[in-house]
Amino acid sequence: MKKQMNYSSFWLDSSIFEDESNELTSVEKKSNDLMKLMAYKRSIGNFVNIVTGKSIPVTFDGRGEDSYTDGTEVVISAKLDDKEFDPVVGLALHEGSHIALTDFTTLTEMKRGYLPTTIDKEWMSNRYQCETDELSRIVSNNLKSLLNYVEDRRIDNHVYTTAPGYRGYYESMYDKYFHSKVIDRGLESSEYRTEDWDSYMFRIINLTNENRDLDALKGLREIWNVLNLRNISRLKSSWEAMDVAGEILMIVEKQLEAAGTNTESSSDGDGEPQEGGNQNGESPTSGDTKTNPTSDNGMNGNGSGQTSESDSNDGSDSDDESPQSGSPSGQGNPNGAGGQYEPFSDRQKKMLDNAIQKQKDFQEGDIKKKKISKADKNKIDQLDKADIKSEVVGKGFNKSNWSTGSNGVQTYIINNLNKGLCESNMIGMLSNTTWSMERMTNNIKKGIQLGTLLGKKLKTRNEERTNTTPRLKSGKLSGRMIHEIGFGNFDIFDQVLVNKATPVLLHISIDASSSMNGKKWNTTQTAAVAIAKAASMTQNIDVVISYRGVYYSAGNWSNVQPLMLVAYDSRKDKFSKIPQLFPYIQSDGTTPEGLCYEAVLKEITKTKNGVDTYLINFSDGFPGFDNNQISYSGTAAREHTAEQITKIKKAGVNVLSYYIADYGYEYGSDGFKQMYGKDSEFIDTTNMTQLAKTLNKKFEVNI
Repeated sequence: MKKQMNYSSFWLDSSIFEDESNELTSVEKKSNDLMKLMAYKRSIGNFVNIVTGKSIPVTFDGRGEDSYTDGTEVVISAKLDDKEFDPVVGLALHEGSHIALTDFTTLTEMKRGYLPTTIDKEWMSNRYQCETDELSRIVSNNLKSLLNYVEDRRIDNHVYTTAPGYRGYYESMYDKYFHSKVIDRGLESSEYRTEDWDSYMFRIINLTNENRDLDALKGLREIWNVLNLRNISRLKSSWEAMDVAGEILMIVEKQLEAAGTNTESSSDGDGEPQEGGNQNGESPTSGDTKTNPTSDNGMNGNGSGQTSESDSNDGSDSDDESPQSGSPSGQGNPNGAGGQYEPFSDRQKKMLDNAIQKQKDFQEGDIKKKKISKADKNKIDQLDKADIKSEVVGKGFNKSNWSTGSNGVQTYIINNLNKGLCESNMIGMLSNTTWSMERMTNNIKKGIQLGTLLGKKLKTRNEERTNTTPRLKSGKLSGRMIHEIGFGNFDIFDQVLVNKATPVLLHISIDASSSMNGKKWNTTQTAAVAIAKAASMTQNIDVVISYRGVYYSAGNWSNVQPLMLVAYDSRKDKFSKIPQLFPYIQSDGTTPEGLCYEAVLKEITKTKNGVDTYLINFSDGFPGFDNNQISYSGTAAREHTAEQITKIKKAGVNVLSYYIADYGYEYGSDGFKQMYGKDSEFIDTTNMTQLAKTLNKKFEVNI
């Protein structure tokens, strides 16, 4: 039975896996899944980068592309399933560890004919009656399989012992891929007890299973001692792992010769450390505890051992066909099994063969992973480049005596607006229609013109004012006053005071709800661009412009989420980003006012010594947002917004809020002041003189 996401549930928002397709069209669900897949991929990528200490890309398998690359990235399945998440993390850690720790030149050298010194080439040449240079072709497939196994034990033990916090993910992976009932019973049955290559490989790759039988095959105990799982950490490189693999190969070959068996296996022999890091998957080895996947006792997991995306349990047997595990009859076994075991039925043999094949597939890096289309992969890449994060906010909202309130709502934050995202048709707030962009372009041009005028007034902030006070008893000696010492005047020092304007950081936050559409949106965009332009003309004012709205697939309104779009940050963006990308931004959606503020509260309140921080708000009314996670409106929503503004002010951030209205400032002014307090301003944002005066209150600039 598959486990839930036991190890990630405490930190990963489970809504990433919720299937709300009952009310969604296929197009809507697909768009929703792409955003979730992006978050899913990023979460796993964080794990890989932390454990490996390297920036290793994590990606999905696009249709028509190879699943694995040249040892530079980790490929994961595109299946959103909470039951699969922990094993997928474990597998990604395993693959990433190969990229970080495996020396893939071992494969290159093997292809060129290299054989480790632990292989007796003369003996092997006599055995196969071939020239030494032909040996590599004969034994390379089996040597690769053994190298896969030993290398897995080495790298997994390293991660398991150096990053103990991630052990649970490894255990989940091994439960899924290796610890099935049919494998446990197969190890104790009469199957695979004949000295041939398949029997040895089955017994070797399951040496970490507590049901192993070291007397099942001749030489298996010797292999166990050579492998020395309790001390696998002694192997410091892939080359040392290859030496051990070669030594094991020699033991098997000598037993096969004695049994009159050749070296060939029924497998396709393509097993090798995959150059994307996805190789083997048996439990690593070191230690003693039963539940430790690095233990030579293995794990007693109940996973299915399957590698497909299905939920079928091919590791379970019906009661009437279950073999009598570990039940020797005492009649003896010429193969060293220590007893005669009950045979498997044909059905059970088929089940065991299927389970073994899945183990081989895992070892050979041939795990089946759900793919996505190349177009969807490109969209996810665009979402990823936009640096989208999520926060669960609004927990306890509307709490009362008879209700614990909301469990919160997942809110997306886009930190890096880029052209690819603007043209992806993934975000409803971003439109690439010609008529919309032309209208917005005119607003931005006007804002740049007005901002240039405002910037000329704000340029006084660039000036340093020097005030020199002469004839003091201390300070800097004034050369022109030295002669007065002879007259008994000792006040011959100057003191110079230099006045500089304090650096300023402006957070401009704009309500992007559909009620702002039209004249209000046009004037607001013009005003925001004007402030950004003016600030760009100074040396000590930085501006961040963000938009509060909702996320949904363009044209589809089911399952909306609050969205905070950070469109411009002068600390990292050039001003040219505004005329290039702001034409795509439109007002379209509802008003998750306080929810958006709460999502970026840490960023807004991240004040810096010596810098005055301000929040400038543009909005036209009251909060209103609703989805299946929260109903956010009315007095409770206004109070929640006011609570966030209070937190912002307490952190030392100055707040200036502009109320935008078409029908007189008096309408809704009381509710607006409830949220933003005395800092609320009711002005015509197209009047730069009026706007400059209100800014003057905060900046203390003589305009």
